[in-house]
Amino acid sequence: MSTILDVEKKSGVSRSTISRFINGKGVKEENRNKIEQAIQELAYFKNPMASGLKSKKSFTVGCVMPDITDPFFPMVIKSFQFHMLQNGYQTLINTYGNDLDLEIEQVKTLENKRVDGLVIASGSKDGQHIRKCLDDNLPVVLVDRLVDGLVCDTVSVDNYQAVFDATSLAIRKGHKKIGYVRGPEVYTDIVRFNGFKDALKSNKVELREEYIVEADIVEHDATRQFMRLVNLTQPPTLIFCSNVYLALGAFEAILEYKLNIPKDVSVMTFDRLSSFPYFGFVRSIEPEFSSISQPLKTIGITAAELLLKRITKGMSDYEPMHVELKTSFRMTNSVADLAHTR
Repeated sequence: MSTILDVEKKSGVSRSTISRFINGKGVKEENRNKIEQAIQELAYFKNPMASGLKSKKSFTVGCVMPDITDPFFPMVIKSFQFHMLQNGYQTLINTYGNDLDLEIEQVKTLENKRVDGLVIASGSKDGQHIRKCLDDNLPVVLVDRLVDGLVCDTVSVDNYQAVFDATSLAIRKGHKKIGYVRGPEVYTDIVRFNGFKDALKSNKVELREEYIVEADIVEHDATRQFMRLVNLTQPPTLIFCSNVYLALGAFEAILEYKLNIPKDVSVMTFDRLSSFPYFGFVRSIEPEFSSISQPLKTIGITAAELLLKRITKGMSDYEPMHVELKTSFRMTNSVADLAHTR
């Protein structure tokens, strides 16, 4: 088993600087890179039991997510867990299956286990159980699914602006009849839908109620809702799918019903399917959807860094930090250019 002395020899950085780094304190960028490389090569991890005896910390953190099978979360959790492990923390991962009562119970259980901090993607509207953790001086970082009105550290992406910009681009390409497939009302979907509505309003395009459908998180419902829009008497020329589940539903519909994209309908999605583990094969099917991509790995690492900083700093003089990461957009041939074909 590697020791801190091995890391010192491998990196050429002093033991005191390495100690500062693994305890979540700031070090120079050059030293941080050397230490991280040495830690990775040596598979060195701090001994949490020995450290905990001195600091009264458990050197464990809790991670509470809706569903481990949701394609969005595995990469986020993986990068979060690895970064915490590099800094001497074990991660207890719990999922609540979009059951709010179970989420509340899991948060309570983790707090009782005296974890040093929590990362939560919450389905709660008020976050009372999270507020209790903060009142008890337990650091919490909300990821992806935030809670309106809750004063808490957060990591999210530019959901509103990303959808606003993508929708505005579709309109500039001549699309005036735009459908939208949304998921159940959680924070991310609400913010994205607001971006969609505001883009239509800003560009003086009518929001047609029959073009807005909600897909439940059950097998094939996203496919059914996508086809419901396609089969309208006056169907939309473009359909926007607001998350990875719905993008998968659109993909399934196109394969099952042999739709021609963009001849039958143009498609945009929030989440690029091929960027998720196990969906890389989508790149070989043309055209790949025009899509907004989230920096999944960066979300996990940023949440870990924010939680480590809060654990180190403590909860006195609490001023929450809000990190909003940038998405990227990729336009493909899945969107017809109606502005230049009429």
